[in-house]
Formats: sequence, C-alpha cells, structure tokens
Amino acid sequence: MRILTILSLTFLTSYYGIAQQFEVDTIQMNGNTDKLINIVILGDGYTQNQLSQFVIDARNTTNTFFNEMPFSRYKNYFNVFAIKVPSNVSGAANDPSNLIDNYFGSTFNYAYGIERLLYPTRITNVMNVLANNFPEYDHVVMVVNDTRYGGGGGWLAAFSTHASSMEIFLHEFGHSFSNLADEYWAGPQYADEKINMTQNTNLATLKWKNWYGSFNIGLFPHAEAPTWYRPHQNCKMRYLGSSFCAVCSEGIIERIHNLVLPIYSYSPESEHITDNNYPLSFNLNLIKPNPNTLKIKWIFNNSVCNLNKEEFILNKTDLIQGVNRISVSVEDTTSLLRVDNHNSIHLSVVNWEVQSTTTSIKDVSLSSIKMDIKIYPNPFKDYITIKFNQNLKENLKVEIIDILGKIQATQIFSPQEYYSLNLSNLNNGYYIMNLYFNNTIIASTKIIKD
Repeated sequence: MRILTILSLTFLTSYYGIAQQFEVDTIQMNGNTDKLINIVILGDGYTQNQLSQFVIDARNTTNTFFNEMPFSRYKNYFNVFAIKVPSNVSGAANDPSNLIDNYFGSTFNYAYGIERLLYPTRITNVMNVLANNFPEYDHVVMVVNDTRYGGGGGWLAAFSTHASSMEIFLHEFGHSFSNLADEYWAGPQYADEKINMTQNTNLATLKWKNWYGSFNIGLFPHAEAPTWYRPHQNCKMRYLGSSFCAVCSEGIIERIHNLVLPIYSYSPESEHITDNNYPLSFNLNLIKPNPNTLKIKWIFNNSVCNLNKEEFILNKTDLIQGVNRISVSVEDTTSLLRVDNHNSIHLSVVNWEVQSTTTSIKDVSLSSIKMDIKIYPNPFKDYITIKFNQNLKENLKVEIIDILGKIQATQIFSPQEYYSLNLSNLNNGYYIMNLYFNNTIIASTKIIKD
C-alpha cells in the first residue's frame, strides 16, 4: 500500500529530544560511499538488550534483498549500513492515537483504517538520526520489531519482522527507489505517467514498446479505470510474492545506472604526468554486475582495440609525433535492458591525451571525463545537491525539464565542489536533470520531487 500522500500530514515533533550519536554497523561494504548507493537500515521497537537481534534482522533483510532480481545482479553497486537506535519499549503501537514509547513512533493502522499499514510517525526523529549518524544515505529502510504482519512505504520502506513482511518492503522499495507505480489500482490520486503506467495505447510510442510481446508484457487496462494501463498481469508491483516484471526490472536497473557509474577508478588519474618508461599502462577498476555484462572498448588514435580488457598497454612504437588520443568506454549490455538510448545516457568514458616528441613522452593528460557524478538525495524535498569527485575548471550549467519537455529551471555555476539547487518552487513529480559543460551535455538523469 502506497502512502506517499500521507507524508504531507503534520508529523509529531521530536519525541526523544535532541539528536544523538548511535553506533553504525556495516552490513555490506563494497566501496566508497561517494560512489555507491548507500542503504541505511533503521530499527524501531528494539530495546537496548534487543539491538543484537536488530543487527541479525538487518542482515537477514540485506540477504533477502540481494536474493531478489534484479538487485541480485547489482549487489556490488550497494553499501548497506544499520544504525542501532534503542527504544524504551519493544514493538509497534496498535494505532497512531495511542503511541507507545518506541523511538520512531511506528504504529499499525497508520491511516485509512488499514490494520497492516505500519509506518513511523516521528519523522523528525528519523531525519535527525540520519543527519547526525549517516548523512550520506541514499535510501532508508525501517524494520519494526513486531511479529504482526505489516508495512508501508513512502520515501522510506517500513515493515515488521513477520516473515512475509519482506515482500511489502520489496514492493515499497520499488516505489521509493525507481518511482514505479502500483500495478493494482490504488486510486485516481496515484494515476500518472510512470515507467509501468500509461494512458498511451500507441504501440509505436509505448514506453515499454521494446518489451511488448515478450515475457508476458502487454497493454493491460485497469478494470477500475480502463483508460490507464499496466505492462504485466502478475508483477510484484501488483501482487506480493511475484517477481518484478521485465519493465519494472529495467526501471530498477536504469535507476542503479543513474546513481552509480561502472568505472570505479582508473589510472593514470593525475591531471598531468610525464613518464618516459615504456610501455605505458592505462587501467580501469570496474564495478561489475554478476554475471558481468560490462562491455569495454578502447580507442587509440581513432582505431578500436583491446575490446573487453581492463588494461591498455601503450608501446613507444605505437606513438605518432604530437597528440595521441586514448579513450575507453564502458557500457552495461545486460539483456535485462532494452533502452533505445542507453549508450548515450549511461556510457561511461575516460579520455587521455599523450603528447609525444621524437625522443620521449612530453606529457600524459586527462583531457575529459564523464563519470563520478553524485546527485542526492533523490527523491528530494526542496534542495538537491550535485557533487563531482574531480576538480572542475569549467562552469556547470544545470537544466531541469518536466515530463512534457518544458524547461522548468536553469542555473549556471562557477567551478566548486558541491552544487546545491533550491527547487522548492517545482511541483512534486518526475523531472530530467541535464548537466552541461560549455553547452555540451555530460550527463542526464531522472530526479523526483517528493
């Protein structure tokens, strides 16, 4: 059950006073928090003596999550952390009018008279704990120490310790992570053009046209509102216990690609080096799916070479006098994607220039790169931040476009480490953020205002 609109209600003020420092347990660490997707697991209704059980529940949650397709293939793209926050009493309340002394105010019957709808009410506490203990978070999960069946979603996914509640978490994570729509009819207030929901019946322009006719993907009307269509009849976004359909899986993977670039690091990485020792070695350190579906292509002086190898060796005899150019690109070629323009949006590229004289290499320079861009939080409320892991020398132009193609915001920044945009004037919904250097687009990604 989606409850995004519920989050606009007035929340209770901080219940436990000023923000505190809590122990952060690393559940899964695959790399730098600036380069990977960071999931933070919070627990509610665990007393001090039950925090060891919380860590066990957090690990079980992580294992279940990465056993689910397509997350299982992209496990290396995620870090997972658990913040150990003790409550004074165990479990969750029965209803929000009679809360108990747990830390985040989690309660069943959160809204709509639905008993299984379990969600925290003390959102100020949630935000304070995150800000003071792990501000690098990308997505938040909350496991509630109560064996009754229940859960709910919005910008975080909450669920109980009942064994079947993990299915609620996976469903809700589909909403919060990839902005997937419910494939059951949730009501007209949730009807919108999304990855897996449309009113378009033109098969030539259908957003999932590349999947139509495969893996039971079609155009299925909602019985309650037959002008709205879903792509599948038995997807996890409709029925708990089912798998994500091909369209939703693609949306999840594209979201992963928006947040994480497969080139984790490369060498040489200095802006300028001088090296007269041959041969010269150029290397990539990649974040690989499992199985590995990354395609590597090296280009030396406009000639393709060294396909699908992480190292390129440059010998002295290969050089021409003057400027020699080396470029490497990495693209995920998984069969789980059928995106027409994937390689123009998610192709990661590194370029070097080798200045050669008749006697030696004069200089090796990193001429341009398209990688290591982090945009967070996403979904966002009013502000969104852009961070580059490189030292920039050019002005950055940011352009925000709505789903109808209309430019809603444009801003130009001088080079700096962080770029913060105030987008409080935008309506809630889905947008495209384009980034430019010298009027050349370097990245395009989806952002969601929640």
